[in-house]
Amino acid sequence: MSELYNTWKGKEKKVSKTFSPMIGMIYEGTDKFFGNTVLGVLTEIFEDNDEAVLRARGGVLISVNKKSLKIVS
Repeated sequence: MSELYNTWKGKEKKVSKTFSPMIGMIYEGTDKFFGNTVLGVLTEIFEDNDEAVLRARGGVLISVNKKSLKIVS
């Protein structure tokens, strides 16, 4: 294990009960433009439209449909 493991303590943040995806978790989603399945870390969620952003391998940011998000275990 890394020497940084379990050393960072975050503050709790209240999240709307109607929304379940969590930023920082790994998700699979459908690309909004090409329809491909994308695997990456959730970095941003837009409340006003059906869009979320995943950071894929290589640091590439990809816009996905929010309703298509599935958590990867």
